[in-house]
Amino acid sequence: MSAPSLRVASDVGGTFTDNLAYDEAGRRVTVAKVPTTPENRAIGTVRGLRRALELQGRGGADVAYVGHGMTTATNAVIQRSGGRTALITNEGFRDLLLIGRQNRPSLYDIRKTRPLPLVAREDCHTLRGRLDPTGGEVTPLDEAGLREVARKLKADGVEAVAVCLLHAYANPAHERRAKAVLTEELPGIPVCVSTDILAEFREYERASTVVLNAYLLPVMERYLASLSELLADPDAGLGVAAQVPVMVMEASGGLMTVMTAREKPVHTVLSGPAGGVVASAHVAQLSGFAEIITLDMGGTSTDISLILGGRPQVTREASLEGAPIRIPVIDINAIGAGGGSIAWIDEGGALRVGPKSAEAVPGPACYGRGGTEPTVTDANLVLGRFGADTKLGGELSLDPEAATRAIQERIAGPLGLDLTAAAAGILRVANATMARGVRVVSVERGHDPRGLTLVPFGGAGPMHGSPLARELGIPRLLVPPTPGILCALGMLVADLRHDLVQTHLAAHLDLSVNAARAILDTMLEEARRLLDADRVPEDRHRIEMRVDMRYIGQSYELPIPLAAFSEGDWAGLVPAFHAEHARRFGHSDPAAPVEIVSFAVTATGLIDTPELPRPAEGGKEPPAEARSGARRVFFEAGAGGDWAECPVWGREALLAGNEIAGPAIVEEVSATTVLYPGDRARVDAIGSLVVEVGT
Repeated sequence: MSAPSLRVASDVGGTFTDNLAYDEAGRRVTVAKVPTTPENRAIGTVRGLRRALELQGRGGADVAYVGHGMTTATNAVIQRSGGRTALITNEGFRDLLLIGRQNRPSLYDIRKTRPLPLVAREDCHTLRGRLDPTGGEVTPLDEAGLREVARKLKADGVEAVAVCLLHAYANPAHERRAKAVLTEELPGIPVCVSTDILAEFREYERASTVVLNAYLLPVMERYLASLSELLADPDAGLGVAAQVPVMVMEASGGLMTVMTAREKPVHTVLSGPAGGVVASAHVAQLSGFAEIITLDMGGTSTDISLILGGRPQVTREASLEGAPIRIPVIDINAIGAGGGSIAWIDEGGALRVGPKSAEAVPGPACYGRGGTEPTVTDANLVLGRFGADTKLGGELSLDPEAATRAIQERIAGPLGLDLTAAAAGILRVANATMARGVRVVSVERGHDPRGLTLVPFGGAGPMHGSPLARELGIPRLLVPPTPGILCALGMLVADLRHDLVQTHLAAHLDLSVNAARAILDTMLEEARRLLDADRVPEDRHRIEMRVDMRYIGQSYELPIPLAAFSEGDWAGLVPAFHAEHARRFGHSDPAAPVEIVSFAVTATGLIDTPELPRPAEGGKEPPAEARSGARRVFFEAGAGGDWAECPVWGREALLAGNEIAGPAIVEEVSATTVLYPGDRARVDAIGSLVVEVGT
């Protein structure tokens, strides 16, 4: 019997679950797009993976690797469905989460209120014991008081405990002792201490992050246990062997083991779109593009990100539902415009689209599952971008009459428009919303979109790429192979990743290179231990160091890479900081003293990136069998728009070198690409569509 050679991956979205199976030996990819199962997302995941494997004529026993991306943690926070969590902090700081920071979500809106913390005030408890900013003990830890708090937590039925003590980043001794006592007193209840999650100063952000981790532990434990059980079950699930690695996408764009995800689920928050960004960067580099804007348009939302030099931009300033999350996160601008976004008329009589979505159930009206609200997908169907015979994901038939009825009754009739104008209006509004989102990550951050390439993907992205590029002056699109399941591909091309941070406040002049080496040596040792625990061979380790720096007196810092421990490298941090400050903010002050805030280490375990299948070579003219028909499509570009007869091409039959002039439709199982009049697409060597956008 041959060794397993299939790598499978799934990405769970709000509307669809995307799955792929990749045969390493034959370099063959099969994809399956199935509706998400909100009652238990693991069911839809296994159902989709089984279908992708069946298309290969294979089963779970042939699987050698499983990658998984999900929105479980993010949804749990938004829906407030995590476990009942308690917070233990220092005496006098019970209201740490309630007070937060001085920033307000909307400065002049008197009706705007902050979301309540994830921990109710009655579940916040305080403890005697104090450290000073250097880590020296001022007051011993009150262990008797801690045991009394533990007994109350047990009586209250809490499901998880978070501990955040002042200045623990400088000395974790009190937190570690607190964890030992609580673990002894509360068997079976998980206990998280802040220094295990985030060893940084700023107690509010540290408390918020560890609380979020504790809050998600029960949810993620149940979900990942269910997923692992179904993956292993040969009857109800896939029958994957026990030794097969199962990796989970994290928010930074790296992978983590299932065990790590169970212990630190906060790193999976906001990880849903990360796989698509990683895969976009990979595919774009294979096609020769390093400076891109990614546009992941799914059923519920659109996620937009900037990639420079082939690397996604990572931030540590993320938040969710008003709560700061101080972990590395790919910088993504998420907006409420997707294929399932509902079109509606506001109180002033203006047409609006989103952020409310029809989601997977009941879905757009054209899905025929009881939905009656008009959506972007319904508008695309009415305007001919989808055909009456189109099957989403290769299976879901669409109902043009239901789409027509929803738009006519809810939009066209009330606004006094004909059906075509109403449907085109829905697309114009949705495109305008996405264009604003693209400007946020490009123009507003000093990057001219005219020098970038737009990479639209997701089930709906390639339908909207051309009008967006026109509006923003972007010269070209890159539509990756199988764009509708690109997020799942990200699980196969991402590397394992661990991020370590240690706060150490000191003026750069006062800290020698030897003192810095002593701090970083400990962190480097821990980084190697984590990679060894993940069974990453030593020759696949890649470890990077950085120093977070600021001018003395500033309240924000900038990350500066540190290549080595030489005197020259250490001294070079200061001019590098001045240069980065000038680049980011337009000014610097070389005469001002610079302060070290934190040391950081990123440990990456390099995986073997699968080589993607490539189409056969062809000429400029596509083969006749690639053309599957023609249909009338309405293009809303220009003053009023117009209908045009468009050829319909099957993407799977196109060859490298083939060129297609717009207007045209390119269909495949996972997505549909719409070429507007004046566009010209070329199939490149790896199967991506490079579209030169018409004017």
